[in-house]
Amino acid sequence: MTPTVGRISALLVPLAIVSRGLGFVVPLVVAMWFGVGEVTDAWYWALAFPTFALVLASTALGTAATPAIARMRRDRPAELPQMVGGLAGWTAIGSGLAGLAICLGAGPSLPWLTDFAPATQQLTSQFLWELLPFMVLTSAGAVLRVTCEVHGRFFVVAGTPLLRASVVIAATAGLKPIIGPHALPWGLVAGELVQVSFWAALLHRTGVKLEFRPHLDPTIVAVGRDLAPILAGEVLVALNLIVDKAFAAHLPTGSVATLEFADRARVIPQTLLESTLLMVAYATWSNLRASGRVAESRAAVDQALRWTLALAAPCIAGMFIGRVALTRMLYERGAFLPDDTAHTADVLGWYLVGVLPTLLGILAVRAHVLERNLQLVFALGALSVVANAALNLIWMRPLGLSGLALATTLNMTLIPGIYLWKLRKMVPFQLKRWATPLTLAAGAVTITAVAEVTTGPPDTVSDLTLWAWSLPCFLLLAIGASATRPPSEPSAQSTDAQ
Repeated sequence: MTPTVGRISALLVPLAIVSRGLGFVVPLVVAMWFGVGEVTDAWYWALAFPTFALVLASTALGTAATPAIARMRRDRPAELPQMVGGLAGWTAIGSGLAGLAICLGAGPSLPWLTDFAPATQQLTSQFLWELLPFMVLTSAGAVLRVTCEVHGRFFVVAGTPLLRASVVIAATAGLKPIIGPHALPWGLVAGELVQVSFWAALLHRTGVKLEFRPHLDPTIVAVGRDLAPILAGEVLVALNLIVDKAFAAHLPTGSVATLEFADRARVIPQTLLESTLLMVAYATWSNLRASGRVAESRAAVDQALRWTLALAAPCIAGMFIGRVALTRMLYERGAFLPDDTAHTADVLGWYLVGVLPTLLGILAVRAHVLERNLQLVFALGALSVVANAALNLIWMRPLGLSGLALATTLNMTLIPGIYLWKLRKMVPFQLKRWATPLTLAAGAVTITAVAEVTTGPPDTVSDLTLWAWSLPCFLLLAIGASATRPPSEPSAQSTDAQ
């Protein structure tokens, strides 16, 4: 990775924390306003289906389109507005049709897919239809977002969730007294509409005056060909969320909501990675490839993986140790009760064990796409679904919701492990370079294990035990930050940091 990537990523962290932090307030206010019960069960079960749009937008489409947009910007910049606009148009049509199929199929299937009461089933079906515009906007907007990233507008993109979350919260709060729970989907639609409009305006100011016509040109056709196996693989991975919700819907009332609240806390490190290092790194890798600098691109992949291991391991260790205090701080207010905190924290603990391999897997998938290993993405997506369903069947009976979280952790350790193993012949892994990140990860695991068997998880953020255990985690993080600091002066040879 070039020093510029590391420096930009580091500068993005405070902005991403603030921006994504406000975005995380959205599930917090949902918990405060609606608690854990039939409304939130219906909402989060329905919201799992638009995840397919999020997959299309945030992962599959962005992964397939970024290298093509980088090449177009370099070779034929005058054609870029038409290409980006056409791709966004086709994406809107495709996600709209997919959403329509989901609404028509999922709603009538609720009596077989869930043990919800009839009123809850009806509310879930209504939520699905109301989320249809959200699916269209999210998917089409992803094309605009990655175009901004290719143009280097990283800071603006990283800050956009701040705008989106503000609109979602304000719209939901304003609509709640008028339409009750239906404020949840329409608040989400309002936030997404503002975000997409902002990205379009930003591109217009950059000089990319979009032409939203669903035409076909060779570049769009090429993106479509690349998108097919990537989308299939990523949708299969995202199907795990649907599978988990389906299993949870057969457990006691509130189980779907509890699983969702724990999952939202689990993805905090993933969200931070995607809005900083991954965003900058993947756009940079794509630009390097477009310039024919393959060796530099591969070295940058190795660097990103090591940086992620060194910096994420201490943070996840701290989250695991403080999972009860974290859950209480995030959710326990209003309709969210102390018993809900205990259940959510327990599920979160099982989830957190698999977060570190998940982060490495996210980077490895992008690297395989650049290496054109698209069939691997599809094959491992299919394996992920089968393995997750089988593990759910094994672990749900003895452990309940915690078993579903454990199944996810086992699955998200297996699949990234295969991705990383398959990458070994292309990326220049060297044990000497990996020594420090691996040592830091081992230290984080040791601290977590000792804390768990001695004091257990502290109950509140004011518990001195929490702060005592945070000290070694912060020490490891400081060592990791020092070891991954970019050189002060960029040079052609400085593609690595110890």
